[in-house]
Amino acid sequence: MATQRNALRLVPLAGVLFVVLTIVSFVIAGEPPDADDSVREVIEYYDDHEAATMVGSVLEALAAVALLFFAASLRRAIRRREDGAGVLSVVALGGGIVAAAGIGTDAAIRFALADVATDIEPAAAQSLNALWSDFFFPQAMGIGALVLATGFAGLRMRVIPTWLAWVSFLIFIVLFTPAGFIAFLVGALWIVVVSVLLWRQEATVGAGVTGVDVR
Repeated sequence: MATQRNALRLVPLAGVLFVVLTIVSFVIAGEPPDADDSVREVIEYYDDHEAATMVGSVLEALAAVALLFFAASLRRAIRRREDGAGVLSVVALGGGIVAAAGIGTDAAIRFALADVATDIEPAAAQSLNALWSDFFFPQAMGIGALVLATGFAGLRMRVIPTWLAWVSFLIFIVLFTPAGFIAFLVGALWIVVVSVLLWRQEATVGAGVTGVDVR
């Protein structure tokens, strides 16, 4: 039982693992062709970087799994302090599920391009690459819902510090603007910070300490 409890306390750190795996996946896979690159450039890129792109895609898919565990731990932390129907905890978990599904789909498209780009019609490969280049709405929707729900939980129940709750609202807004890429970067840092905070909260709960003020 003690071993199981200790393992559960580490679950919030899945958010850190998610960020690390995501970064490593894109470093390994490299910079893919742009949506408006020629068919020849697209085919040549995926032919030359087949193995690296596949490895990066697998790591990205594993990152999506880590995000699910982080979202589940976040849902648990919010629900622990939430009254009533538990709307915020459900939205946080649902956001994590949507984001993970988007990331998994992103990885699948990239893997498919590396695997069959030279075997299918060139125009089809170019279309898939264009789709991948602009495939971000599921991730934005999911991460946005997760950070927004956590922000409200921070203000109402002190699940996260008040200042971090306001950062959550800012991330949500910027996600859906032309500066969305910056919001994704800040969101990655947000996930790391929240992961560590939740891990510390799990340690205090496991030690029998209640009413922890994270301000």
